[in-house]
Amino acid sequence: MLQAGLAAAVADAVPEARAAAQLISGADGGRGAVREILEFILKAQGRWESLIADFMGPKPIEKIAQ
Repeated sequence: MLQAGLAAAVADAVPEARAAAQLISGADGGRGAVREILEFILKAQGRWESLIADFMGPKPIEKIAQ
């Protein structure tokens, strides 16, 4: 962890990992912690909004009832 660009740990990580972490998720491992950490990184890089927009794609046109 000390050699990583960002030392991150999940909320229920062992105390040694949490003590070395620069970022500790609010969620436990297996409960969205990695998604939370990745979202933090992507937002810090300014990439979150464009990735979400690309993922969502164009909005479908609603069908008109006849």
